[in-house]
Amino acid sequence: MTDADLRAWIDDQARHSAAAMERAISATQLVRRREAFGQVVVPAPGSVLASPVIADWDPEPDYFFHWVRDSAIVMRTVAALMQDAESEAERHRWRRHFENFVRFSLTLCGLDGAAFLGSSRHRQATRRGYRKFLRHDAELRRLAGDRLLGEPRFNPDGTIDVLRWSRPQYDGPALRALACLHYLAADGPPSEELLRLLRLDLEFTRRHADRRCIGPWEEAGQNAHHYYVAVVQLGALLHGGAWADDAADEWYAAEDRLRAGLEQHWSQQHGVYMAIRDAPGSSTDDLVDAAQLLAVLDADLPAGPHSVQDARVQATQAAIERLFARELPINHALPPGQAPALGRSRDDRYFGGGAWYPTTLAAAGLCYRLARYPGQDRAALLRRGDAFMATVRALTPADGALSEQVDRETGAQTSARHLTWSYAAFVSTARLRAQAAGAKPPRP
Repeated sequence: MTDADLRAWIDDQARHSAAAMERAISATQLVRRREAFGQVVVPAPGSVLASPVIADWDPEPDYFFHWVRDSAIVMRTVAALMQDAESEAERHRWRRHFENFVRFSLTLCGLDGAAFLGSSRHRQATRRGYRKFLRHDAELRRLAGDRLLGEPRFNPDGTIDVLRWSRPQYDGPALRALACLHYLAADGPPSEELLRLLRLDLEFTRRHADRRCIGPWEEAGQNAHHYYVAVVQLGALLHGGAWADDAADEWYAAEDRLRAGLEQHWSQQHGVYMAIRDAPGSSTDDLVDAAQLLAVLDADLPAGPHSVQDARVQATQAAIERLFARELPINHALPPGQAPALGRSRDDRYFGGGAWYPTTLAAAGLCYRLARYPGQDRAALLRRGDAFMATVRALTPADGALSEQVDRETGAQTSARHLTWSYAAFVSTARLRAQAAGAKPPRP
């Protein structure tokens, strides 16, 4: 495969990914029936499906939800596509998606658990054998204000998720704030609705800076201090500093708290950042998680600790790459020009614990982003990023479909099909490559 072949494939896959991602936004034509729970869900304008595929853990997972985290990452990509648009009609299309997303998000922020319980018959509508999967009424009743903003996901029709899941989540509002800031940087109009959502999310992030919560993978029992959460919170507060208004002192105090907490993630013994603060583990492999690469990518800190220029981040990335080069059989006989596909963590067994598209693309994206800084070996970083992209190509079927992950032994796609996050990650990484190479971004 020549460099020209890879560039042509990246452009084609970026176009396909943008179209697939867009199909999960405001998917009002779809109907999701969860018969066991008596639910009929029709996505509302502005909602973003984590996956538009109808599945019931049979074995594919049910991702027909609006995740706050995933939707924010998708809409950050939408803002980038709006910025790169070459026609007013195209720009308006992406802008309309973002404006609908803002309105939908504000609706979610205004929900009330007590009012929901007063009118809901979800418990009676749920089949007896499935009621064990429902949240307790007392938990639902408390959903308002900050408890509501800490929800990981909602039904895409704008209603509360009544199913048990790992909670609370404190990185979603930070990522949504970053998406809004990207939109404004792309000359999106600062509507009253957008500014209200931005302030809500930034203030929530300030109040919950460096607090324990679930991690990026929403694993049960991992209510802790997560590197990913703290880094994206720091990114939101740093990039959103102009919106501190009268709370500047509290804002700076939150930033200081985050920086101090993040320093505690550094393991001097192992020479890496720990994914979970004070995590148990006797080896480097026990401490790292590919979500750390996503953290640096998503926060996009301009310089210093936890930025792409941080030597400690680079050491952590190298450790993650070595880990998966050993742990995943699909990486054991890579042809020249390919880098290892990355999973999540050493102990991950979710759907077999394979390689993930978003994490592998994050490794490529960090190479491309670093290549833009003065004093870096731009050509070498482009080649390294391209090696990860070549691996993604080898794991992508001819139709361009991107799932959540691929099997660790066969490379066959598994887990959720048509993961919207995977498509958004590809579009964003292709854009970073174009910027590093001094080229125009791929056309959607």
